[in-house]
Amino acid sequence: MPNRVIRSQTISIGELLRLGSFQPARVQRDYCWTEHQQAALLNDLIASFGEFGRDPDSEPDSEPSEPRDGEADLPFDMADYDREMEATAPFCFVGTVVLHQATDRWDIYDGLQRVTTFSVFFAVLRDLLEAEKGHPIHSLLADDSGIWRLNLHMRHNTLEADILAPGRTAKRHRPHPNLTEASEYLRDCVSVARARFQGWSKERLTAFVDFMAGAVLVTVTRITDRRIAAKAFVSINSGGVPLKPEEIVKGQLIDLTSALPDADDAAGRVLFVWRSLQDDLGKVKFDEFLRSVDFIERRQPQSSDYAIQLMEHIRRRYPGQQGVRWATDMLLQYRSAFRWIYEASNAEMAEGVHASLRRLQMLKWDQWRAYAMLIKIKSRPVDIDKRIDILDRVCFALTVSTPDQRRVSEMMGRRVERFAKGTFGKQAGFTFSQAQNERLIRNLSGPITENPRRSTIMRWIEAAAHGDRVPRYLIDTRSSVEHVYPRNPENNWTAFEAGLEFNQLATLREMTGNLCILPQDELGNASFDDKRRSYAKMRARFAVEIARAKTWTPDAVHARTRKLTEFTLRFLDLDVSGA
Repeated sequence: MPNRVIRSQTISIGELLRLGSFQPARVQRDYCWTEHQQAALLNDLIASFGEFGRDPDSEPDSEPSEPRDGEADLPFDMADYDREMEATAPFCFVGTVVLHQATDRWDIYDGLQRVTTFSVFFAVLRDLLEAEKGHPIHSLLADDSGIWRLNLHMRHNTLEADILAPGRTAKRHRPHPNLTEASEYLRDCVSVARARFQGWSKERLTAFVDFMAGAVLVTVTRITDRRIAAKAFVSINSGGVPLKPEEIVKGQLIDLTSALPDADDAAGRVLFVWRSLQDDLGKVKFDEFLRSVDFIERRQPQSSDYAIQLMEHIRRRYPGQQGVRWATDMLLQYRSAFRWIYEASNAEMAEGVHASLRRLQMLKWDQWRAYAMLIKIKSRPVDIDKRIDILDRVCFALTVSTPDQRRVSEMMGRRVERFAKGTFGKQAGFTFSQAQNERLIRNLSGPITENPRRSTIMRWIEAAAHGDRVPRYLIDTRSSVEHVYPRNPENNWTAFEAGLEFNQLATLREMTGNLCILPQDELGNASFDDKRRSYAKMRARFAVEIARAKTWTPDAVHARTRKLTEFTLRFLDLDVSGA
């Protein structure tokens, strides 16, 4: 008999938003997803978008015509990846939303963070598309009478004023005295989305809107009793332990041994290796290790279900005793290569090949690590340093010229496969077109508005200025990106600001010429005279260089931006096709 109090149904995100209007239940916390969580969700969506063949805009990725140069390398047996065999139904599931019908709106008891984040994504996509009033995307954000689908009841209504209002996500956000922490997170979400959609064609943006609205599924649980809805909120958010990727893989690796004649002994060997890996690497590094192993094995863009996909691959490609050998001997070989990458992580000065590895560790995407591990496993000792140096420069060039992480993953996967089968090439198998080089120059010369991207680029450029001896402060978590002309200048920068509008100042603030890395705390809103005295005492290369300037002007920012761009291009020393 159907339950009249609790009903559940799996529908698309588009169908959910069109159910009516929504507000947070009284028990709900404010919007609190950080850039990390926002980007993780968007990256998973984009990965599924490409995996299901919904992406219409594929940029050609030319393979270089190079001789096989890996004959002298050590052998490496790599199983093929069968895309047809690994294919899944073209849907992406993002969890559960619990709703209670209030007087004129739905109260959201669980799923508020996801519903809010999707609303921001749709608002950014609407503005990027410059969608006319009749475009279907508008119905995801407001009903037929113009009432916004989502109302967060904030002191400063950031969602409505800065995001839902048509065209607003395309404009810079101004400081406001009533901004809360939730307001800042919402503004960050806009920056995350705009950065990820940078350079997308309108056809691709439209296809992604259709994918999100129709192929991204959520289970909606509607509860008619308010007290039961509140209890559901408590139960969902306080109970249970999430299943970790390493636990998914561990259980299935042991299960691989069940059909073997020596099942108990084989399971014992697998479990011993697995525990030694966990003890040796620790939780954070173990997650990174497992992602790297997955990418070497499958060479595919990864989403949150990568551990399950890896085990499906292992089951199909390494049957019987081969699976046990993979789970013991091969994993230990992978561990050795992974540990080598980080063996100088705590050194005050990373030198030689470890200087290149320290710069690579600054990148915010994982797939470089799989290639570096493979270089260590396959290469003769005489070739390793040069190859890691090439990988370091190529990966940074990709980071700046190709912000689309899915495309980078696809390109990297093909290069990993080619290298495993015998070809490294002049630039690790990569070619850079004139268009990519122009994007590289443009992105180095312009403002960097996304916080993680700004940090990556500035840390890497400053590390490059140190050559083959890179100090630890550049990767220290206590260090920070310093804006010489600060975000909140107060009355200390009137000479700098004279005659310039808000948007011009915001652009200058985020240009590389106005940025450096400080070993510890920011100096905040101090005047330039105060800052330069502090910079001069620091053991930070770019800060000390800036301290030599007697004044700080917009012209100084532009000149230093040009200087850093020219230096970076020389350091990268890319071979650009058609140049």
